[in-house]
Amino acid sequence: MSSEEIIRLKHYIDIKHHNFDRQQRASVLANAVHRIIDSRLPSVPDVLKREIRSKLLMNKRELLSIDVDDVLQQCMSLDLSREDILFPLAAWVCSKTANSTLEEEVRQIILGWSMEDKPLVGFQALESKLSSIDCIPCMELAATHESVVSTPRKGWLNRKRYIAGATVFAAAILMTITLVTITLVNQQPAALAPTINTTNLSQPVVSEIEKSDSFGIPKEFRYVSVDTKRLQNYLLEKNSILAEEPFISAIISAGKQYDIHPLLLFAITGQEQGFVSKNHKDVEKIANNPFNVFGSWELYNTTIKSSAEIAAKTVANISSRRPEGRHPVQWLNETYAEDPNWWMGVTWFFNKLQQDVQDDTFEWSE
Repeated sequence: MSSEEIIRLKHYIDIKHHNFDRQQRASVLANAVHRIIDSRLPSVPDVLKREIRSKLLMNKRELLSIDVDDVLQQCMSLDLSREDILFPLAAWVCSKTANSTLEEEVRQIILGWSMEDKPLVGFQALESKLSSIDCIPCMELAATHESVVSTPRKGWLNRKRYIAGATVFAAAILMTITLVTITLVNQQPAALAPTINTTNLSQPVVSEIEKSDSFGIPKEFRYVSVDTKRLQNYLLEKNSILAEEPFISAIISAGKQYDIHPLLLFAITGQEQGFVSKNHKDVEKIANNPFNVFGSWELYNTTIKSSAEIAAKTVANISSRRPEGRHPVQWLNETYAEDPNWWMGVTWFFNKLQQDVQDDTFEWSE
């Protein structure tokens, strides 16, 4: 995490929460930074994820940079004999490469490092070991050391105005972050500004859930083919730019890639951004991130392909950890959004999309 990225976050928070006092804004900033870092960490148990994040922030508070090697090295202090730690760590390492087929070899290398006294741990060292066992080295981030938190440059930030005091300021902010105590969610960032008023929505229709679907990802969330023409018509009635290419195809493809129902992803865009009306002055920017991943479309403006994939992966990851008996969208709400009524809006949109596009109804028991 660089000083420039912290400044972007602070600038956004100062605008959005201008009525907050200094301490409140510092807490919001800490919350945002923690959420972004957590979303980029391996999918280890939540308590360990929070521990890793805290140690990374404390250890790197002076250098103001956290990269993939820092994360990997910190994870080596965990009990890697546990599969619920080793497997997600290896999967995370492979996600930072151009090839995800090396997971078994990566697991063996990481496990070997954990048994050494002072191993040389890092992506370059990993590439060397993979080369030595005749694997295809594909650690494209080994040389670049991509930051755990990476926010693209934006035109509204005047670099000349801030750069002179960036390092000193960022050091102070990062120190504040390490000292502020906040209860956080740990997988994907929250949506900051839902656009539907859920107070007037009726409770979603309910019925019995099959026992096999009482926990984890329910079958109703799994990918199915949708009638693209009917979906386009639904979105056009909303004057939504998402009815056009590349948006509609990117969202459907992301659902297929992560085995998530495309209409659930569109329902999230309905709750987050009202399906992105063409009448909005920032329609093209909002359409790049209609899911508000990593805080908001203003804070993280990327491509629709990238944001859709992040959103679909987020839904899959959170839903896979759903405990028995928990309403699936309400469970998703706890991590994805700050608004406690967010799930009702998403459920309403999902049900409406199911009815209008698939001639089906979305029903759940409490």
